[in-house]
Amino acid sequence: MARRRSSGITSLGFNQDQGCFTCCLTSGLRVYNVDPLVEKAHYSKEELGEVSLCEMVFRTNWLLVVRARRPCALMLLDDQQRAFKAEVLFKSPIRALKARKDKVAVVLASSVQVLSLPTLTRVALLRTPATARPLCAIATDPNALQILAAPAHRKGSLQLLDVSRAVKGAASSSPAVLSCHQSDIAAVCVSPSGGKLATASARGTIVRLWDTATKHLLHELRRGSDYADIYCINFNWSGSMLCCVSDKGTLHVWSARTYGRVCAAPAAPPCPALCALADDCNAVVICEDGTFHKFTFSAEGNCHRSDFEYFLQVGDDDEFLH
Repeated sequence: MARRRSSGITSLGFNQDQGCFTCCLTSGLRVYNVDPLVEKAHYSKEELGEVSLCEMVFRTNWLLVVRARRPCALMLLDDQQRAFKAEVLFKSPIRALKARKDKVAVVLASSVQVLSLPTLTRVALLRTPATARPLCAIATDPNALQILAAPAHRKGSLQLLDVSRAVKGAASSSPAVLSCHQSDIAAVCVSPSGGKLATASARGTIVRLWDTATKHLLHELRRGSDYADIYCINFNWSGSMLCCVSDKGTLHVWSARTYGRVCAAPAAPPCPALCALADDCNAVVICEDGTFHKFTFSAEGNCHRSDFEYFLQVGDDDEFLH
C-alpha cells in the first residue's frame, strides 16, 4: 500500500510474521515492533530522503528500500550497519514489494520479477497486464511451498507460480491461471505455507478462499452487501484465520478452517489501512492517518479495542532522554 497522505506517510507494510511494520515517510523511514508498540529503527530525511516503499525480511537486519528520487532502484539496506549492501535497477518504477527470507517479488509496470536474496539476481519473471493494480503475494514459510500469485491477463484472474522451480537448474515451470472473480482483482494474499489463497475483487463484497494445489474454491466469506474498496486481506502465520479491512472502516476476522466469522468491529476512520493477526485472539490495524489499533476477540465473537496509539508519536519522547 503506497499513497501519499497529509500525515507524510507514503506507504505502510507488515513484515512476514506480522510482528513488525514499516512506515515510509516523506521525511525518511521508521520501523516498529507491534507488541509492545515500540520504535525499532528511525532514519531521517537526511539519511535516506523520501522513502516510497520498504519491505522487511522477517526480523533480520535486511530492509528492502525504494526511494522517491530513484523509483526504479531497489536497494538492500543493512539496518545493523546502516549501510546499503546491494542495488538493482529496473526500466520502470517499482510499484510494490513482497519478500520471503530468500527471495523478493518486485512489481513493475507490466511484470513481476523475483530476485534472490541477498544477491538481488533474477530467478523468475511473470508478465502482468499494465492496467492491473500493483498486486502480488508470496508464501513466506521457508520450509513450505514457494507460491507466487500475481494478476493474469484475463480479467479477474490470477497466475500462480512455484518460484522454487523457476531457479536455474531446477525443472521448468509455467504459471497456472486461476479465474477468481468477474471484476478486477483488488486484493490477494497467500497463506505462509502456500496452501491457501485469498482474493477480493473491486466490488469488495466477498473474499474467496482457494486451495492452491487443486485450484478449487474452498469457500466464499461475506464482507458485506455494499461495494467496498478492500485495502488488505491477510492470513495469520498458521493459515487458520483471515482478516480484512476496507474503506468501510470495519475489521473482519474469519476462521479459514470452519469459514465462520469470528468478529466484525469498527476499526478506524475510512482511510487506507492494513490489517494483521498478531495471534489467534489479537488483530492489528495500522492506518495512513498514523493511528494504530489493536483488537482482542474470542471464539464466541466478542471483540473490543484493547489498544490505540498515534504510532508516529511513539519514540519521540526517547529523543529527550539522551
